[in-house]
Order: sequence, then C-alpha cells, then structure tokens
Amino acid sequence: MPDSFDTIALFGAAGQIGSALLDALLSPSVPDYHPRVKVFYQRSESDKYSERVREHDRVERVEVRDFQDVERLAEALRGVDAVVSALNGPAISAQYALLDAADKAGVKRFLPSEFGHHHLYRAPGDKGARLHPMWDDKERFKEHLQLHPAMMSGRMSFTFVGCGDFCSSLSLGLTRHVIRVADDQPRETYWCAYAQQPPPERYVLPCVGDGDAEADFTKISDLAQYVAALLSRPSTSHNASLSFISDTLSQHRMADLLRSASGRPVDVDAFSEADAHGYIARPDEAPERCGASSGFPVEFWMMVKLAQGQGRFRRHPSQVHNALFPEVKPTPFADWLAQTVRAT
Repeated sequence: MPDSFDTIALFGAAGQIGSALLDALLSPSVPDYHPRVKVFYQRSESDKYSERVREHDRVERVEVRDFQDVERLAEALRGVDAVVSALNGPAISAQYALLDAADKAGVKRFLPSEFGHHHLYRAPGDKGARLHPMWDDKERFKEHLQLHPAMMSGRMSFTFVGCGDFCSSLSLGLTRHVIRVADDQPRETYWCAYAQQPPPERYVLPCVGDGDAEADFTKISDLAQYVAALLSRPSTSHNASLSFISDTLSQHRMADLLRSASGRPVDVDAFSEADAHGYIARPDEAPERCGASSGFPVEFWMMVKLAQGQGRFRRHPSQVHNALFPEVKPTPFADWLAQTVRAT
C-alpha cells in the first residue's frame, strides 16, 4: 500500500459536503500532503461546476456524459488512487457504476457517500424496526460494495466514514476554492435554526423528545479534514468503518449556547415523543413550519430528532476514531457559534 493516496477522484464537489472535501484536499491539516484532485461531473451539470469550482493547479475538471457510462468513467479514472463520493439523493444510485468503473481502472480505495449515522425507527406497537428509505439507499450500496469482487479479492479496499448530525452550513462562509451561489444557501432554516444567515431577531429551535438527552454533532469542515487526513495515511483506514465527532450536547444545551452567543431570544419549539410518532405516520398533519424550505421530508427530520431526544443519536467511545488523526481538531459547537453568530 502506498504511503499516501496522491490522486483523488471526487464526485459531488459542488454540494455542501463535496465542496468542503475539495477545500480540505487542497488545504489539508496534515503537513506535506498535496494531492491532485480530479473533479468529476456530468455534462448536464457543466454550467454549475464551471461557476462553482475555481481553477487550481492541483484540480482537474472531468466532464462525462453521465455517471452510468462505466467505460468512459474507467478511462478517466486510470491513474487515480482513491474515489471519494459525496453524491446524495437520487445520485446515490450512480455509485454502483462508479464502483465498477473504479475496479476496471485499478483504483485502490473507494469511499462511498456515507457521512452520517443511520438509525432504525420503532413506532409504538411495532414488532420490528424500520429504516428510512434515504438511509436504506446508503445501506444497500454499503452491502453491495463490501461484497463486490474487487473488495472480496483485495484488488480494492473501502473506508466508511460516519459522523454526527451536521451542526454547520458551508454557506456561512465561502470556502477558499469553491464559489457558493445564492441558490445554494441553507434550506434548513427551521431544523437547523442556528445556521440562519442573517441571524433572525428571534430564534425558534425545535426540540423533539427529551431536550436534555445528548447527541453527536459534526462540523462539515471538520469531517472533510478528517477524510483528507485518512487519505494521507491509507493503511490506517484500510477496509475500516471510522467515525468523527466534533461535539456531543443536548438540544437544550444548544439553545443555551445560541442565546449566549447571539444575545438574541431563543424559543424552544417542543414536540413530545407521541407528537413525533404521529407526524412520522402522518407527515401531512405536521405543522407547516416543519417542512418549510427543507430539503428533506418531515418524517425524516422527525426520525432524526427523535433519535436525538431518545439519547440514541450517539456512538460508544470505541466507535469514535478522532484520535487516529490528531492533526484534525474537532470544533466544539460553542466555538462554531463564536465564529459565525458573533461574527455577524
């Protein structure tokens, strides 16, 4: 195995996580690591990528007809050490073709679009458990990837990177290498009220279940630096499932920190467990504010926040791997607020 992966193929670089990954690869926390990055995008996205991804001497933009074209992808992936996917939503399904192309091209490592914490949901009276379709899409690909002939034979290895709930939005500040544009502003003005820009006169912070139960949170740029670090020392993350956490705190603690940092009133919009179960079963009955301007369905958010309010949105310390790459410093939520809310 090489000492470092020096040529990275990045998919989804114009999104929030992908743009943070590109920025981290170009300015990593690890000293003396200077990878080349091939940014892949589909022809239909060429205008968006030309606007958002600036010229850089270590960035090569690669346009392909579509991400299902295995032969074209394989040709463009030759010489790449690792594929990093930040695809999301319907684009997750493209990873099946990307994996086949990476195998044909001789790529050594594949990092799928994991970047989260999947939870089973149990409604009152359920004899079993359910997984939201958005998480199930990632779980299905995860199973496929692990049993792919390239992985089973050892021709390629994988790294899964998990994290907490995201506590920040990249549009709070421009990255150095990716242009943020108006239509990519944060949409979660309700569920992630602390990320609103400009700050409102009065915050409304939703709280589901027990507001004193603690949950794991991760700053997106911290996660991106962690990925860059593990690519710089690939033997540490060979066929591994790793997780990076920036902070662990309760919903009530977040509200207190937001009040202190902003100097503005913060109202806690409380939902009981019974409320959450009802809205998960009948999302059309949820208050309008729960779905306004969100990129995710109401029942998804209710499942996420309910897991937090049940104290289940956490990992055991043995499942948190921050210490593997001490160069990456986690950002506590209070520090993130100090950099954003106070700065405005």
